[in-house]
Amino acid sequence: MKKSSLLAMCIVGMAISGAVLMLLIPPVFSGNGHSSFWVMGALGLLFLFFAAGARYWKPSVHSTGSGN
Repeated sequence: MKKSSLLAMCIVGMAISGAVLMLLIPPVFSGNGHSSFWVMGALGLLFLFFAAGARYWKPSVHSTGSGN
């Protein structure tokens, strides 16, 4: 796979896991709902893995070195 497709998959995975994690956080503070801390921890780790992958597979930017 090319780096750009891996980067895109990491960004999409990070967006989905982050969105689900944000939806699970409010029931923790309301007291009415039941949320599993294991699920929230797993989603948080998944988000961090996707973020590390996106940082690792980002395309490198080469400067032209114009000397300004």
